[in-house]
Amino acid sequence: MNFRSVLYILGILISTLGCMMVFPAIINFISEEKEWTIFASTGIISFFIGMTIILAFKSKKLKIGNKETFLLTFLAWFMLAAISALPFYLSNLNLNYADSFFEATSGITTAGSTIISNLEDASTGVLLWRSILQWLGGIGITVMAVAALPLLHMSGLQLFFSEQTEGTDKLKESVKKIASSIIIIYGLFTLICALCLKFAGMSLFDAICHSMTTIATGGYSTHNDSIGHYNNLTIELIIMIGMILASLPFILFVKSINNFRNILFDSQVKKFILLIILTIIIMALWLNIKININLFESLRISSFNVISIITGTGYSTSDFSEWGSFAIALLFIFMFIGGCTGSTTGGIKIFRLQILFAVITQQIKKIIKPHQVLKVSYAKSTLEDKTILSILTLIFLFIFSTLIVAAILCFLGIDILSSLSAAATAIAVVGPGLSTEIGPSGNFSQFPISAKWTLSMAMIIGRLEFFAVLILFIPSFWKK
Repeated sequence: MNFRSVLYILGILISTLGCMMVFPAIINFISEEKEWTIFASTGIISFFIGMTIILAFKSKKLKIGNKETFLLTFLAWFMLAAISALPFYLSNLNLNYADSFFEATSGITTAGSTIISNLEDASTGVLLWRSILQWLGGIGITVMAVAALPLLHMSGLQLFFSEQTEGTDKLKESVKKIASSIIIIYGLFTLICALCLKFAGMSLFDAICHSMTTIATGGYSTHNDSIGHYNNLTIELIIMIGMILASLPFILFVKSINNFRNILFDSQVKKFILLIILTIIIMALWLNIKININLFESLRISSFNVISIITGTGYSTSDFSEWGSFAIALLFIFMFIGGCTGSTTGGIKIFRLQILFAVITQQIKKIIKPHQVLKVSYAKSTLEDKTILSILTLIFLFIFSTLIVAAILCFLGIDILSSLSAAATAIAVVGPGLSTEIGPSGNFSQFPISAKWTLSMAMIIGRLEFFAVLILFIPSFWKK
């Protein structure tokens, strides 16, 4: 294990995080809010701590192998959450550190769950800092998904690289170029979204904040009523488009620069769009027939909130916890799905569900014809058994972890619906739960401190897709 290289990169990340605190400090200063000193001092301290680590562990040869990647991935998300929690803790919101860590973790993992009861009481710097954390978390997880996980053969993303058959070195070079392109596209999407929201009627500050949390599929808003605060159809349409685009594989955007139609013909994208359309229709009919909402309004409400839940963004224009048992059950299922693999979304992902259904179909065919040799394929490529096994294992871990976290929350005295939806929203990094207490109109502030720590860890584990965390607890991992 090359701890020197791990600490060196961790130092870079910490110093970068410190530099990002300059922006909320400036906003607070311009707004004549005293909290600018908190961001300024915390940013300076974080920057110098990071620089100290960089200088202490700088090496001529930076060696990052599989073991180092796993350790760095976990430490980065945990340490950045711990440091980014400090401005919340020192602010005028009167949060304890458990609450602050929960808010920061929810931000950096793009979960979007919050413990802040009244966002109108928060300073502009705090609101901007929440958006920045989600934006950084979104680009961080996307780059990690294409630059690290394919090399570790974890997520199935290696299937999206045609160069994989040409050796590891070429694959590494390829993902470096793709990662750079993704960062540029991510930034352009954010800029375009901000401009569109500004012209649609948002203030410049709100447009910047919501563009960052939209493209990150994070869901932090600057208002208690989320996007429902604006009651503006144009704003809702812009954000819906932004959420869908951010839920598509960013690697496809890179590969489709010269021919955008390639995205529309991708198997995963087609299934994802079809799922959204069908769910919107079903939910709209339910709201129209059972809740007595007129058809146009039901289509508007269901479109925005269904897209928000499926993409794991967590925005809302209506309190869907009051839509009835069928709607709650349907949304609970879609919390687990997420968007496409290689996007900013959490959840199981459409690609993995496609593989799951392909395996189920294969097993059914084998029952009918036991001697028939069948292979699972995706995009005209035959999948290796180890790839299929890793995907099925991840799906199992996703469901199993949700049940374990829910059981812990029930043990801590939280009701079953809140426990299940809180566990699902943490593991899938969605945002609000489905009960009244933690739904769009509520928050997680009433949960006991132990529950908040549990959910914070669940968000990190779910965001990093289990393997990157669980492997650290295997003794053989630490052996030379």
